[in-house]
Amino acid sequence: MPVAGRTLDNTTAIALIIAEDGSIQGVTVVGADGLRRKLHAGATILASGGYQGNPEMLTRYMGTRARYIRPVASGGYYDKGEGIRMALAAGAAPAGDFSSYHSEPIDPRSRQPGAVVFIYPYGILVNTSGERFLDEAPGASDASYDNITRAIAEQKEGISYVIFDAQVEEIPRWKTSIRSEVAPLSASSLESLLAQLGLPLSETLSTIARYNAGCTSQRAYSPLELDGVATSDVIPPKSNWARPIEKGPFYAFPIISGNCFTFGGVKVNVHAQVLDNDGKVLSGLYAAGETVGLYHQVYTGSTSVLRGLVFGRLAAQHIAQL
Repeated sequence: MPVAGRTLDNTTAIALIIAEDGSIQGVTVVGADGLRRKLHAGATILASGGYQGNPEMLTRYMGTRARYIRPVASGGYYDKGEGIRMALAAGAAPAGDFSSYHSEPIDPRSRQPGAVVFIYPYGILVNTSGERFLDEAPGASDASYDNITRAIAEQKEGISYVIFDAQVEEIPRWKTSIRSEVAPLSASSLESLLAQLGLPLSETLSTIARYNAGCTSQRAYSPLELDGVATSDVIPPKSNWARPIEKGPFYAFPIISGNCFTFGGVKVNVHAQVLDNDGKVLSGLYAAGETVGLYHQVYTGSTSVLRGLVFGRLAAQHIAQL
């Protein structure tokens, strides 16, 4: 936290200083020594991230599924939502979808940041009951993985398993879709693979058999474009890249829902000034980055870091003119 040309390390802001006229005049902080101090300022910018590292806020806004959702990288645990809480307590208007988040499919066994597993469109996803629960390939991965991964969080224990077979080797550079350092589980037979996964044998084999029977498309398989190779008479359907899982060895990755960042935050204007519930400016208060509520339902790729840059610059420009 910068103060008069210096930075206060190990210091957390816990409340905004609110003047009688409603303007924001700084923050109350607590340092490593446990002492509370008031830092007065003509302008305060909240750029403290979302609340993906705060189990209480996640559960409050997302419900019980939150216990299965973890940040995609360890740094996310530092995003505890203090800035959002302080602003809301001071009368800021909420914005964005507080019940949702930008999600990525990650390997829970991995210790790597961003250990994503994007091979699932070329296999099937099953839950702990051995059942498919969605269309694994409704469209391009970058346009559908958010919704698919959030659906994984809705499954029992918040986990699913992607199962695929040796035909994956026909996909050029398929391993680049996986950033986990942990190898997939593998076996020469489906029965052996399912035993490793701890999935119910009869139910899962029945799911795979129904899926395989529905892979009757006569279209040409083309893994690098939407090929329309879809299942027929299978619920849920699979819209692209639907081929039978039948050629050993067989592989599987566990997948959980990783939280890149939360969608809920505070409302701002074009100068990054925080607004109250009546649309009026909370004088002296600005916000940027994940603290700003912006997204609903789905995250538009490559805009998250950009919003931090844009709103941070807008705030600085406005403050410089005061």
